[in-house]
Amino acid sequence: MRGWLLIVWAGVMAASSARGSVPSESPEQFETRVTSELAQQDAEAARAFAEANKARAAQDWAKASALYAEVTQRAPSFSHALRRRCGAQLALGERTRALSDCRKALEIEKSPENQLAVANALSSAAGNGNRPSSTELDEAQQLVSAVVRSQPDDLDAREVQCQVALQQQRFSALGECSGQLVRQDPARASGHFFGVLVALQQGEFDEARACLARAKAAGLEPEMGANLERAIDENQPWTERYLPRLGWLVLGWIVAMGLLIIAGWILSWMALRAASRPPAAATGQAVGLSKTLRRLYAVVLWLGCAYYYVSVPLMLVAVVALGGGLIYAFFAIGRIPIKLVAIIGCLVLVTVWAVLKSLFVRSKDVDPGRRLDLAQHPRLAAVLAEVAQKVGTPPVDQVFLTPTTDLAVFERGSMLKQLRGQRERCLILGAAVLEGMPVTAFKGILAHEYGHLSNRDTAGGGFALAVRRSLLTMARALAEGGAAAWYNPAWLFLNGFYRVFLRISHGASRLQEVLADRWAALCYGAAAFEAGLRHVIERSIRFDAHAQASLKEVIDGSRALVNLYRYVPSSPLDEQEIERAIKAALDAAPSAYDSHPAPSARFAYVKAVPSPASGEEPGTAWELLEDHEALEREMTDQIRSNVAENTGIVIPTKDSEPASGQPVEVAKAEG
Repeated sequence: MRGWLLIVWAGVMAASSARGSVPSESPEQFETRVTSELAQQDAEAARAFAEANKARAAQDWAKASALYAEVTQRAPSFSHALRRRCGAQLALGERTRALSDCRKALEIEKSPENQLAVANALSSAAGNGNRPSSTELDEAQQLVSAVVRSQPDDLDAREVQCQVALQQQRFSALGECSGQLVRQDPARASGHFFGVLVALQQGEFDEARACLARAKAAGLEPEMGANLERAIDENQPWTERYLPRLGWLVLGWIVAMGLLIIAGWILSWMALRAASRPPAAATGQAVGLSKTLRRLYAVVLWLGCAYYYVSVPLMLVAVVALGGGLIYAFFAIGRIPIKLVAIIGCLVLVTVWAVLKSLFVRSKDVDPGRRLDLAQHPRLAAVLAEVAQKVGTPPVDQVFLTPTTDLAVFERGSMLKQLRGQRERCLILGAAVLEGMPVTAFKGILAHEYGHLSNRDTAGGGFALAVRRSLLTMARALAEGGAAAWYNPAWLFLNGFYRVFLRISHGASRLQEVLADRWAALCYGAAAFEAGLRHVIERSIRFDAHAQASLKEVIDGSRALVNLYRYVPSSPLDEQEIERAIKAALDAAPSAYDSHPAPSARFAYVKAVPSPASGEEPGTAWELLEDHEALEREMTDQIRSNVAENTGIVIPTKDSEPASGQPVEVAKAEG
């Protein structure tokens, strides 16, 4: 590194420092004086000297050298021409001839400028790149030191002094010299240039870059600046170059994560406060503080999604760097555990594939259950239309029946349809939840679901849904590839971010639920909504217990199953255990990761809403559908199909049919 820099700087100094050194005069005064002295000796020589100076200023070194030689021939005692010819020859790479001319000029006149010229020539590298000898450098040091002692403010002398110290590799002296140059004239590029070399020698690469920036601002030649920048890049260890930046990046990443957590916590607290207050207007739409909170949630949720996609490249770099670093370490120590290296390589590849796969998730609209033709269920269609009218939103476009206790609304359609406002509004009804639900309670729950549609809770949100799909896809791919482990940075990030994302998105969801609850209370009364929600919770627990016991008995006994909903297990269910589970669900303490407020809190919130008193209507929600037995059998077929798909066990529909597969313990019927 040093030799290359010395050669480059020597060429620059040869072209720049032979102009003379007369601190008591300005350059213009000096030129006028010496030209006038020459003109008194020989007018033609003065003319040639002026032409040579013009060629020198234009860096036409060959022409300048020839003209200075003409001047010397006509006026042999005029040392200024010899000195300047010395500088031109140095620029042409003719060091031997240059040094001869400089020595002749010094013999004629022992002036400071001639001393500096000899010192400059002695400390300049030869044309073939060889360094000056130690004897030459010692002589150059003596000459320049004498000039600096007599003229300490001479910047040209300081530059040559720095050059000599650099060639002698006396970097402490070079540091003092460059510092003096900068103090005397901060706008001079040479002081900052020498500062770059000192910083490089000391391994202070940030300081070297700072000095280089100041040198460029002071007018350092672009080519020289590019060479120095390349030298810094080549000599700075990559760890020192990139790790600090990476550290700041990681710190910023952690701070951003912390800010998202704090924002989610504050918004959740504010949402609960807003939910506990009686509504200012008889509406379930977001107004006032609720409207402001929804907007804030939207902004924070968007930032959370953007944070996820920004983090993905960092996560990939961390995984590849960790895996590659471990493998490199094995090679460096000379012991390569082949099996371990293969495992690390596989983990890295699986993780990279899982991450990339998660970024290109494409979801397709799939029917979540059996599509109901509302023309065949006029009573259900009439109830759906009535509730939609009360809430003030169009009825749903499709209704799907599922085997379990689902009850929800959603919208679907392509992005183009979303932009055109043509998304399909869908309602999911669980066959197991409709049994025994009073019609009035059913209408209250429907009003809640329609409230989501009215408030456009189910519209948009594509960014958040894309992130959730990406997270789930990545988690599934990591688990399937055996890379879901604590030592995998991708898995650690996935777990951490998923919790943060749940806090934020579910905080927004809880606010949406409270507003939808208000629609239910406003339309059908708090009592109807509470009865409906209690029924949903109770039926979910009872049906799960019934399905688990029934399916286990059927599979263990290789029995047929025609209608799960009417099947009576031989061993009765533990009613006390079921009641305890229902009570625990109703009294459950809220969690930051819950998508819904606690049921007890929701009951308290709706009681504060001014709502009409609704009388009980006869019948149950299940009776709004036609041909119950056929629907129950169809849903049972779906459950049998799910069991076969998940466990490989085929449950027969008739006692005469043999059961296939091995008995297993069924934890829950999947819908």
